[in-house]
Amino acid sequence: MYRSIAKTFETTILVISMVVFAVATPILSRELPFWGLMLVAGTVFVLVRFFYDYINQRIQGLIKDWFYNRGDTRLLVHFVDRLRFCFTIGDLISAFREILEKHADSTIMFMEMTKRYMVYNSPTIIGMDQHVFDELVRHYESWKDGIYFFDDNLDLVSNHRIGRGFFLVSGNLHCYVFMRFVRNIDKEIFPEIFAEYANFLKRNETIEKMFAIAAVSKEWSMVAETQRAFLPKKLPEIPKVELASYFKPLVNVSGDYYDVLPIDTDRTLLLLGDVSGKGLAAALIMGIVVNTIRIMEKKDELEQVVRTVDGAIKGMKLQDKYTVLFLGLLDTQKMELSYINASMADPLIISETKAGRQIRRLGSNCSVIGILDLDSVGVDTVKLLPGDVILMASDGVSEVSNEQGEMLGDTEGWIDFVVEESRCSAQEFVQKLSDLVITHASGTKLRDDVTVLVAKVQE
Repeated sequence: MYRSIAKTFETTILVISMVVFAVATPILSRELPFWGLMLVAGTVFVLVRFFYDYINQRIQGLIKDWFYNRGDTRLLVHFVDRLRFCFTIGDLISAFREILEKHADSTIMFMEMTKRYMVYNSPTIIGMDQHVFDELVRHYESWKDGIYFFDDNLDLVSNHRIGRGFFLVSGNLHCYVFMRFVRNIDKEIFPEIFAEYANFLKRNETIEKMFAIAAVSKEWSMVAETQRAFLPKKLPEIPKVELASYFKPLVNVSGDYYDVLPIDTDRTLLLLGDVSGKGLAAALIMGIVVNTIRIMEKKDELEQVVRTVDGAIKGMKLQDKYTVLFLGLLDTQKMELSYINASMADPLIISETKAGRQIRRLGSNCSVIGILDLDSVGVDTVKLLPGDVILMASDGVSEVSNEQGEMLGDTEGWIDFVVEESRCSAQEFVQKLSDLVITHASGTKLRDDVTVLVAKVQE
């Protein structure tokens, strides 16, 4: 039902757009020469395409929200939302109990198939029935990853409308959900359930690995290696944008992080942040922040991104842990940058103007994330010019001190350096900046992680 209605609206909007183009072009280009006709047709096409994309995206979102937030489907939507904030098996079991068992009247059997071990079972007649357990092992002991449906006899069925429940398979972990009203659920929600279930298992595996390494072997270099997996191995290639980065942790395990996440052909999410403190707790928070943002569907909704990260950090219940964070949504079509600066050292935009090269500071418009209540989250937008350079850096850059105790950001030559050297390519600029940090600290030890991310809008 959801797909057919969504497709109907999409087709209707497309037809309307085609009619508008077909009618508007002859009217606007009447009595114009051929080149004028082509110019008008191109302009009308671009406007109509923008209209189609915008209206279709909005309507598709409204249709999805309407379908997903009505009837029995909304309970599984709540479960999916809860899964996004689960990091441990304990978190997952709480989600089972508080949503699927309490509100959806479901029975859960969460099993490790290789060992034939019941990780969790609901305290119901079905959940505690040894015969049901044995039958599930007999039917599905070796199964491919995915989501499937079963009937009253525990046999596999392809249509959830005749099903008694569904089960999720990821590796050796199987999660069986007995649900009376599974046939009333909109089928589009099931792939989302599996995707979030798989994401949860990856998060849980990483966290368990980091705790195990730290607690048993104390091999912090291995913890650092696991943590590095959260950072981009290679920056993506973005049309009209030149990217470069530098990352130097003070010790093996860092609280700094950065990422570049393409949203579509024109929009890219830039992020750079710093978790309070050092050690395993900071590394865990860093991994949670990056992973939470990466799996979000609507990364362009910056306020929602910040609030989701805030909830994820608070959900870990690690005392006095928070993050500062800069989120920048770079739009090369509109030539603008929308951003939230949650108490990061001010990112800079260096522009070439008629009056010479100028610097704009992107000041803080949000408090730190993960420890305080976020009453309001501001999103600011600035226009960009071709050739603009966006410099994001952790406080390990501007606050690095020399032997006299003078911080780099307070020196007379700091701004001049940024203004002049930003003329270089992004990679050269980052290299020269990292060299400057090392040179300035010559004779003293670095006291913080050093992380830099540069985005240069190409002319």
